[in-house]
Amino acid sequence: MNHQDIDALLARYYEGETTLEEEQWLKQYFASGPQTPQQAPDAGIFRYASDARTEHPSLGTSTRIAAKLTKTVVIHRLGGWSMRIAAGLALLLLGFAAGRFYTGSPAGTVADNGQATGIKNVLAVTQQANTSASDRILAVNQCTELPEVNEDITQLLINTMNADDNVNVRLAACQALVSFENEPGVREALIQSLKSQTDANVQITLIELLVGIKEKRAMNAMQQLAHSKQTIDVVRQKAEEGVSRLSRQTMNSAS
Repeated sequence: MNHQDIDALLARYYEGETTLEEEQWLKQYFASGPQTPQQAPDAGIFRYASDARTEHPSLGTSTRIAAKLTKTVVIHRLGGWSMRIAAGLALLLLGFAAGRFYTGSPAGTVADNGQATGIKNVLAVTQQANTSASDRILAVNQCTELPEVNEDITQLLINTMNADDNVNVRLAACQALVSFENEPGVREALIQSLKSQTDANVQITLIELLVGIKEKRAMNAMQQLAHSKQTIDVVRQKAEEGVSRLSRQTMNSAS
C-alpha cells in the first residue's frame, strides 16, 4: 500500500469508518513502516495508542462504565495535526472519561461524606503504586464536581499534573485545573508546568489551555519551547501558533 492509500485510509479512520482490521493495519504501519513528514502527527497518535495499551481500567470500573455508557460516540473528521491528536486522545481516553457519567466514586472514595478526603487518598503521590490510572482519572474528574474547592485540592491537582507517572492522568489534571483558573496559583502552575513537561501531548494540551484562558504571561514559556532544540516539530509549531494567538488577543483587547 502506497502513501496515498495510507492517507485515504487515515481520512476514513478520522471519520470513524475503518474496520478493526484496517485500524490494526494502520497501527502496524506506523509502528514499523517509513512515514512521510505529513504523516508525523498521525504516527504520534498511533505510537501513543500503543504505549497507552498497558493501562487498563479495573474490572469494577469497566463494568460500571459499560452499564452507564448508553450513547454511541462519533468523532467527526477534524482538520489540522493538532486536532488529529485531540481526536486520537479522545478515542484513547473514552473509557476513562466515561466515568464522569457514573455517580459513584473510584476505589477508596466516599460518594458524599468525605468525598474530598477520598480524592486526596487516591491522588496522593505515595498511593500511585496502589491505585490504577483509571481510578486516579476518576478522582481528578471528581475534583471539578466538588461543591467547594480549597487550596488543598488545587495543589493536589497541580502535583498530579506534574508528578503522576501516567500521561493520561496528567492530561486529566491539566483539564481539571482550568476549571479553577481563578483560584490562587493555578494559572502560574500551568505556566510553570509547560516549562517542565516533556511529553508532547501534555505540552500541546497546556498550550491550548493557556491560550484558551488568554494567559498572556505564558508567551515567554511558549517562546522558550519554540526555540528549544529538544522540542519536536509539532510542539514547536503549536508553541509558535500559541504565541501568535496570544499576541493577537493582546492587540485586540488594547484596541
